[in-house]
Amino acid sequence: MAAKSIRKSVSFDDSDGDRALLDAIAQALTSQSATELQSFSDLCKQALRQYLLSREPTPSVMLFMELQQQIAQLQVRVATLEEASAALNPSQTSPSVPQTHGRSEQILPQAADETEESNDPVLNRLGPLLDDF
Repeated sequence: MAAKSIRKSVSFDDSDGDRALLDAIAQALTSQSATELQSFSDLCKQALRQYLLSREPTPSVMLFMELQQQIAQLQVRVATLEEASAALNPSQTSPSVPQTHGRSEQILPQAADETEESNDPVLNRLGPLLDDF
């Protein structure tokens, strides 16, 4: 018994999200993997993957990565200074080292909380596509 073939049409609006999805679908159809796709759902998923993974990181993500690198460099510098200071005068620096470490631990979780509140760039790009779909 042959499977019943159902044909349906899909329309795209003139919105940015629909245009981006339509372009991604057209690109997925021309790629070699289009022959492997079994359904329109598979085609849309493949197109979304290509669209989301091919995008360049946003400036905010790049800024965040640069800030993380600067924080790591500063942590190394502080540790080096603490070691040098402890080597020069061990009696004066011993009580302050735990205080410095405690303060840095207080600052780092606050910075992590701030980054969790920022929007995820993948979700920002996916949101309009899902809203328009």
